[in-house]
Amino acid sequence: MKLTRREFLTLSAFVGGTALFHQAMNVLAEINPDGGGTYYPLAEPGNIIYSVCQQCNTQCGIKVRLLDGVAAKIDGNPYSPWNMYPHLPYQTPLREVAPIDGYICPKGQAGIQTAYDPYRIRTVLKRKPGTRRGENQWITIPFEQAIREI
Repeated sequence: MKLTRREFLTLSAFVGGTALFHQAMNVLAEINPDGGGTYYPLAEPGNIIYSVCQQCNTQCGIKVRLLDGVAAKIDGNPYSPWNMYPHLPYQTPLREVAPIDGYICPKGQAGIQTAYDPYRIRTVLKRKPGTRRGENQWITIPFEQAIREI
């Protein structure tokens, strides 16, 4: 059997499209617990918190998916006109909105890393007395002291 280049590309596109469609149907079956697929706990409305991203000045609407009470994924809020065009009507029930994700930028999706980064600053730091800028020598001070000094 001899194929021309055009026939090969057509056949490859058809096979690839079929595989992609099959994978998409598997993902949809996982998201919809009532559809007989695998249970997906992040799609439950009780595991979603709607909030606002503050990674930049746009303040996009986000929905944070929780797994065992811990933020596991950040997606765009489909109710927000910033994240979905056209956005969903506000009367749409949460059960229908849970599997739908709006758009959000990579910085917004990375907000979860900001919250759980083991190297994030958890206390108020002040430059050690007698050191200059850039020497990276710090002492920990109470929050109230920082407010007074500022």
